[in-house]
Amino acid sequence: MIINRDGAESRKKVLFINADREYKEGKVQNILRSEDIEKISYVYHNKHELDKYSRLIPLEELEKEEFNCNIRRYVDNSPPAEPHDVHAHLYGGIPTAEIEALVDYWKNFSGIRDKLFLPVKDKYSQFVSAIESKENIRTFLDASTEIKIRREGFARSLASWWKENLSALEDLPEKQNVYDLYHIFSATISVRISALGILDEFKGRGAFASYWNTLFTDLRSVSASGWNAELIPDEEILQSQFPEVLKELHDNEARRDELEALFKEVNELGEGIWNEEDYEVFPKEELAEVKAGIKTLGGELKEIERDIKNNEKKIKALKKAGESYKAVENEIALLIPKVTELNNRIAEENKRITRHTELEAELKTCKKIIKEIKEKKEKLVEEARKKIADTEAKKLILARWERTLYVTVEEYLAQYSRTLRSSLENLWEKYHQPLHSILEERDEASKELVGYLKELGYE
Repeated sequence: MIINRDGAESRKKVLFINADREYKEGKVQNILRSEDIEKISYVYHNKHELDKYSRLIPLEELEKEEFNCNIRRYVDNSPPAEPHDVHAHLYGGIPTAEIEALVDYWKNFSGIRDKLFLPVKDKYSQFVSAIESKENIRTFLDASTEIKIRREGFARSLASWWKENLSALEDLPEKQNVYDLYHIFSATISVRISALGILDEFKGRGAFASYWNTLFTDLRSVSASGWNAELIPDEEILQSQFPEVLKELHDNEARRDELEALFKEVNELGEGIWNEEDYEVFPKEELAEVKAGIKTLGGELKEIERDIKNNEKKIKALKKAGESYKAVENEIALLIPKVTELNNRIAEENKRITRHTELEAELKTCKKIIKEIKEKKEKLVEEARKKIADTEAKKLILARWERTLYVTVEEYLAQYSRTLRSSLENLWEKYHQPLHSILEERDEASKELVGYLKELGYE
């Protein structure tokens, strides 16, 4: 509540803003996003009226309500009730009216509606045959050329805006006008973005506010100290100066994650699912069992080899004493095949776990390389920063700022696409199985059950 007594006698209206549905949910508490704050601020400063968001209420209306300032009395932002078409639930089809309610998406992704729906009867449609399940909706949207074209249009427009305003960013160290640039950029980019559709003026301003907040520390630093290499993240330093080191690190991290996932998968399998033919690695219990078996065989082998050595010593002693040693030789002859058999069995068991052992060794090597690179990374980064001139630092910093702009806006576009997917999945869940098909499935299941009962002798 903002009470401003200055000029109050001349004002005939009170601005009510109901923004309690626009926020980001958090685990501990909800938070206002950059676009939420920007929208509230803009509507307040411009006394802007928006449906289900803000209204300028005449004093006469307030007086009729006995000056009750409950916000929902004046700005009700409750969502409309979820529509349900009884005919569609009974006989199938998707109400055309509910498809047309998504008109904003059909305008922004021109042509995509005709690829999703087919008319089946008056006022009803259905998903095309390619949409066989709810999961197919996501696959369809991910491959949609209409969505791709719209995103490419945003990328081109942002590239054009960036080119037009690049010189103003380059002048930051001289003009030190971070706050002025924010207001100038916010107005120009919101107009540019909102003209493309999908994101309205407020979401365009919000996207830019989110982008600016991400870079705010960098912007102030450049304004105060110029294009300092300290502002370049370690990863970018390595990428520009030691790309081969960064590639080796990423390759080993990727392989480590892959191998760890492989070992984790087999260890989380349910009982009786794992078998040697289908998996390269052993679960911990199975591996321990194989290794225990090898250890036992090894123990037996050592015992026999010890007996052979002892017998060989006896033969030497008997020869020296001039006595017969034939019986001892026969004992050794009987033990030799057992040695061969045990060696073969140990070799077979080791062969079973060879691939597992190789992958374990590879994982250990990957972790060792990652550790070594990370230990020397700080030194490499420190050395590289000293070598980077201000001109190169400026180039790298601006390139990151530009990439961040694309990523920020792309996330808003992705959220819009996700909302479309959610709406389409809702239509699928509501209408893909009408009552008559449920009854038919029930009848088929009943017939199948009767057949089983007859086979079992129950008439």
